[in-house]
Amino acid sequence: MDTLKNLSCITLISVMVWGCSPQDQDEYRVEIAAYDYAFQVPKELPSGWITFILNNEQAHEIHELSFARLPKDITYKEYLDEYVGAWEVLLEEFQADEVERSGISKRVNELLPDWADGVEYVNARGMVSPGRSAEKTVYLEPGLYAVDCWVKTEDGIIHISNGMTRPLTITNESANSPEPSVENIITLKEHEIDINWNAETGFHSFAVLMEADSLGNPVHNNVHLIKTGESTDLNEVNTWMDWYKVGGLRAPAPADFLGGVSTYDAIPGESASYFSVEIDGPGEYAWIVQVPEGEQLWNTFNIP
Repeated sequence: MDTLKNLSCITLISVMVWGCSPQDQDEYRVEIAAYDYAFQVPKELPSGWITFILNNEQAHEIHELSFARLPKDITYKEYLDEYVGAWEVLLEEFQADEVERSGISKRVNELLPDWADGVEYVNARGMVSPGRSAEKTVYLEPGLYAVDCWVKTEDGIIHISNGMTRPLTITNESANSPEPSVENIITLKEHEIDINWNAETGFHSFAVLMEADSLGNPVHNNVHLIKTGESTDLNEVNTWMDWYKVGGLRAPAPADFLGGVSTYDAIPGESASYFSVEIDGPGEYAWIVQVPEGEQLWNTFNIP
């Protein structure tokens, strides 16, 4: 069902929130407008399942929504100064060849504050190219969050550093919204993107499940839908999606990203991640999972 239809109660703040009446509230929806480089994010929202619409129609660069829950008693300013600041130093050193890829973990552990392990990344990526909008539905517990974009500028600066970050308080009040129920299921296996759906133009919603590796951890944590062209090199796209590459996640993107999801709290085979995309025309498309360089994990398809 097209969830953009039959919306009954609209409140306009810096975002749009649908679903004000408990008896007809099917989901709690928040639209976040992205700009180069800023978000329009409400100061607080209720807890529970919330569908975020990332509207990137006014931006000129690719953007994402990342949700990080901060440890108790840590302020948003401390998060920016001490946590994001550590990653900024690391990125600068790495891009200057002062730190090798193999030394990233050691160096960042030296830079990060002692409370860094308490930062909980709930959901990230779901990148959306300029001129597009996409959705993802996230369960947020009460607490203080940072809403960030970790994509980089053409010069290698994290969008956060240019102002694309906002604090968000999730209150104890419940959104009273149910977990999404969708028909299209994507199962990420070690060497396969298992999906059976009717590939056509229109609005499509997906639930993403991850299989477990030998240690019980998810084999992957991300999947994206892209529109490709004659010159699109999927190996190049996979390499670009690696944040830790010097040129990784730098604008401009090597493909047209329609949306997707990355998750860090999925329980393999049990919990699902949810996102929705709009396929607005015929062409060549691909589902792609970011994997180590030299590996490949994508499915291509055509919409006539």
